[in-house]
Amino acid sequence: MTIANASYQEVFELLHNQTESLLIICHINPDGDAVGAALAVAQLCDQWGRPCVLVNDDEIPDRYVFLPGAQRFVRTADVITTFTHAVAVDCADDRRMGRAEHLIAPGGQLINIDHHETNNQFGTINLVQAEASATCLVLYRMMLANQLPMYHDLALLLYTGIVFDTGGFHYNNTTPEIHLAAADLLSYDIEPFLVADRVLEAMTREQIELVRLGLSTLTVHPSGLIAYVAIDQEILKASGAGDGDVEVLLPYPRTLIGVEVGLLFRERADGSIKVSFRSREIVDVAAIALLFGGGGHVRAAGCELDGPLDAAVKIVMKEVEDAVKQAYSNHA
Repeated sequence: MTIANASYQEVFELLHNQTESLLIICHINPDGDAVGAALAVAQLCDQWGRPCVLVNDDEIPDRYVFLPGAQRFVRTADVITTFTHAVAVDCADDRRMGRAEHLIAPGGQLINIDHHETNNQFGTINLVQAEASATCLVLYRMMLANQLPMYHDLALLLYTGIVFDTGGFHYNNTTPEIHLAAADLLSYDIEPFLVADRVLEAMTREQIELVRLGLSTLTVHPSGLIAYVAIDQEILKASGAGDGDVEVLLPYPRTLIGVEVGLLFRERADGSIKVSFRSREIVDVAAIALLFGGGGHVRAAGCELDGPLDAAVKIVMKEVEDAVKQAYSNHA
């Protein structure tokens, strides 16, 4: 049986009342909302005495090691058992779970907790709230609805996810509700500067070098409405940074005055290309990402393509150009 719109109580009871070990999955190339949400679920399991295992295909970025429990994540490749009960957080579709999906036993129960507009309800139980600013906000709502106790470590995890997915309360998904939730979480002795510094600002020397080299690839479309950065393996190796560090370049293309859509192309070690989209006000980048099997939000989305890098840039830019033209035509 599949539950498309599970209630807070249903999800709480499934997490709380069952005793089987729970597999907790967050999306590949995990970000602050994914890591915060996964660790928050683990904290709840610890409270209830339920065993759990946190997995991801990739290493958790160093910027999140300050979070309580971050060291508990294990790589998917190191897990040799399967689980009859799992929860996926912040995954827009089942592909975002990566190889961890194969750790779920056939016929197993999968709770899908997410906030992406393009989520395809891939779980057996789905708690998907597209209007929520972050998956950590969905969990916060669930805790309030079930009158679950809050404490420092749990508040820190949820606050971190909210800070990341709102860009430090800069993005257009910053709502009155998210400020109220943040204010409540801060009351548990959270240091907002520490979170903002670790999650949004602090960079290693290698990351700074990656920014320097990466910005040399900055390309602005003749219209001035589109800009992108393209990072190949040569640039990544020259910087000394890791694959998970490339995200530091994501804000730059869209910060240019006049740019509506900013993109970050990155070549992975296996030759595949990951594309991240950000738009300012008008263009629905989730619709563009969907054309390539990706997804996300109206103003922030992503997808993956086969290489080589130059070909991927050409294919994606054609669709972005068309989307920008159409959006401005409709907006006129």
